[in-house]
This record gives sequence, structure tokens and C-alpha cells, in this order.
Amino acid sequence: MTYKDYLTIVISCFALTISIISLIISIIQKNKETRRTIRKNLSDTLENVTKINIEFAKLKHNEQEYNTDNFIELRRIYNSQKRILIAHADYLTTNYDYMVTDIDCNLLAGAYSDIGDYTKADNYWIKTIQKSASNSVKHMNLRGYARFLFFQGKFQLGRSKYEESLKVELPDTDNYRRQLTDTYIMWATVEREFNNESETRRLIDLAKSYCSRIGHSKMRQEMDERINNFDPIDDK
Repeated sequence: MTYKDYLTIVISCFALTISIISLIISIIQKNKETRRTIRKNLSDTLENVTKINIEFAKLKHNEQEYNTDNFIELRRIYNSQKRILIAHADYLTTNYDYMVTDIDCNLLAGAYSDIGDYTKADNYWIKTIQKSASNSVKHMNLRGYARFLFFQGKFQLGRSKYEESLKVELPDTDNYRRQLTDTYIMWATVEREFNNESETRRLIDLAKSYCSRIGHSKMRQEMDERINNFDPIDDK
């Protein structure tokens, strides 16, 4: 082979290498764009679910007309829209789980609960907890799941999830003392709704105990007011 032949081979190999590198870069960029598009699609879909929830809340605010024929028809339309949206969001979260966050799962858990698919709602609550971005978020997600379980009649499991949320390791600061106080109040509220007065009383006492440890005076006062505004408990 002559020098010219070697030079031709080298140039060809170099050109091939450049082409391969360009192809790889193009594929990476395309994958990034695809992920960005899917993520935006999921966010937009769940945003629309939230908008429907807001419209539902507005309808419920009008108690006098909520059960009229026109409002019932409007609620059916909203429910149909919601079912279409959550089916699409469910498809995206199932097939692209690696880009799904805990708040995505939380919204879907609530949406499925709203339309009466409690099995799907339960699955998404579990995913919500698994994908919690921090211990603080995990604490809040666990107590949300606990409330859901209570309304499914799974009282003992619900209580165990409240207990689990309270055992999540959190810094011993005023902000987290307030969060724990809030959790005890929320748990007490659910127990009250299901007529468990003795447990309600115990939880309110624990809320008072955590509240008393809050050093920031205004923060402590706010939580004191929440506890004091809790319906009086009959001690008879």
C-alpha cells in the first residue's frame, strides 16, 4: 500500500468516527427532548386534573344548587374529563416510572379515590410514599395514606400508618415540632369523625405536649389556637 492509500484509510476512519459521534450526540439530544416532552405532558395532564378539582370545589360551595339537575349534569361532565385525564396520566406513570415524582402519585391517588377506584388509589398512595423526596415529605405522605385507609374502614392499618409517620426521623426543630403537632391534630380529627372519643382525647393531649415544646412564640400560639379550636371533648 502506498502512502496515499494509508492516508485515504485514515481520513475515512476519521470521517466514520465523526459520524458515529454525531449520531450518538443526536440520539442523546433526542432522548433528552423526548423525556422533556413526556414530563411536560404528564405535568400538564395532572395540572388539568387539579383544575377540575378546583371546579368541583366551587360547585360544592354552592350547597343550594349542588344537587340540582344542571349541577349533576355538570358534575358528570367533569368526572368524564377527569377519567380521561387520569387514564392518560396512569399510562405515562406506568411506562415512564423513572421520571415520576411523589406529588404525581399523590395527585393520582386522590383522583382515583374521587372516582371510586380505591384499589388504584391505594397503589398510588404506596408509590407516593416510596417516592418521597425527603423524610419530611414521607411523614406527610404517610399521614395522608393513613387518612385514606380510615375512610376505607381499615382503622388499625390507618393507625399503624399514623404511628409510622410519627416515627420518621425528623430534626428536633420548631418547624418539625409544629409538623408533628399538626399530625396529632389531624389524626385526632379522623378519630373524632369515626366516634372514637378516648383516642381523640389521647391524641389531643399529645398535640398539646408537642406544641408546648415549640420555642417560637408566634408559631406556638398558632398551633395553640388550632388545638383550642378543636371541638370540645365531652369528659362525661
